[in-house]
Amino acid sequence: MPPQRPQTRLPSRLPGALGLWLALLLTAGVLGYAPAAEAASKAGASKKAGKKKSGGKKKSSKHRKARAAPVRPLSRDADGPTGVTSGGELEDEEGEGDLEDEEGTGGDAESELEAIERELLAQPVSPEPAVVELPPPVTDPTPIDGRPRWVQHMVIPGDTLDAIAERYGVERRRVAAWNNLKGDKPALRSGKSLRIHAVNPPPPRERHEHVAKKGDTFESVAKANDVPLEQLKAWNRKLGKTLTSKEKVVFWREPPPLEHVEKGGLAAKLAQIRVPAGGISIGKPSRGRLVRGVALPDRPDLYTKRKPDESYGSTHAITQLMAAVTRFRHDTGFKRQVVIGGISRARGGRFRPHKSHQSGRDIDIRMPLVAAAEGKRHTSPNDIDWKATWKLIHAFIATGEVEYVFLEYPLQKRLYKAAREAGATQEQLALWLQWPKKPSSTQGKKCLIRHVEGHRVHFHVRIRCGDGEKHCVTAR
Repeated sequence: MPPQRPQTRLPSRLPGALGLWLALLLTAGVLGYAPAAEAASKAGASKKAGKKKSGGKKKSSKHRKARAAPVRPLSRDADGPTGVTSGGELEDEEGEGDLEDEEGTGGDAESELEAIERELLAQPVSPEPAVVELPPPVTDPTPIDGRPRWVQHMVIPGDTLDAIAERYGVERRRVAAWNNLKGDKPALRSGKSLRIHAVNPPPPRERHEHVAKKGDTFESVAKANDVPLEQLKAWNRKLGKTLTSKEKVVFWREPPPLEHVEKGGLAAKLAQIRVPAGGISIGKPSRGRLVRGVALPDRPDLYTKRKPDESYGSTHAITQLMAAVTRFRHDTGFKRQVVIGGISRARGGRFRPHKSHQSGRDIDIRMPLVAAAEGKRHTSPNDIDWKATWKLIHAFIATGEVEYVFLEYPLQKRLYKAAREAGATQEQLALWLQWPKKPSSTQGKKCLIRHVEGHRVHFHVRIRCGDGEKHCVTAR
């Protein structure tokens, strides 16, 4: 028999090792599957919740990219207002109903703001208050250049062509030609509007009313209001020769002349404004910070601070606020309260109910009230002194540092009327107020004073970034 070849035998331990190895593979597979299944389950639940919250609509890839992009708080222009208010009454409902930002609230943006804050805090700051060069006091931010411009003259009872020409410093024949008036003594109907082309035209005359009481006469009303008796009678020919109770006696006055800027005048008052240096706004009003926030100084002669712990702003914003209220007090002699609402907290950032007010440039101001409404907790637009309100808003406009003013569109009609009575031209108001243009129109979107829901008894002023605030984001 041929010799048999020896059979190869596997080591006795090899089958056991293979079994152990297979068991480990199975165990690892089971353990790995459980967390993955749990994560997938959570992701699915989150996705369903997101769909339910957003009404099941998918977000576009463009929107997802916008949310993923980090905020770069460098000085740049942004489109449209950010951080607008939709709170109601200043006393109880002051708050922000801002348009939602498209960039999200990611950690990258917060980290970058904190890095900028640390960098700025490391820089030395002058211990002396900032002495800001304020522009000279003017009634209109548009400089007078000596060129004639078209204005509207409203005819009042007793007006003559000669008197109108003399008032505007133009020739009588030109007034007649501009308005197609014929004859030596053309009839001028009260309330009619005439076009006048004049250099530095005077502001419109102010209309006043006196409600007659028992015993009033034309003589007593003329003396009490310091107007010529014969002119008062000419203005009120329809009332007859005697007055009866509750009749309205109307009269007009020329607006008071501007005070010369001299010692003790507006220039001296503005020069007394001292604001601590170093208060810097960074980022956007609706996503920003305030570095070395400046507390609004206690000045009961100028304003009342509603919430001192929310009355911090940048050096630039606080300076412009104080300058505007100083101008308002000086020019009008208004003695009643001017209430300042929320501005920002010491370090800025979000504080409820606001969404803006984060970078020390947003200011809520209650509109001045008529005397009868002083002290009321709940006020309405009928309680507002609209003439004083316009003067206060105009004082901010005159600084040249206002980015936006927010006020409900229906109330802008009242503001428009008060502005016209105070001497503002139609051309100026076309740039400043949205009314009577639609807020959504192209021209309406360019106006300084804009419609935002909730501004019924207070308006919202946003101050521009200061010259040295390179990390501040402006929207204009």
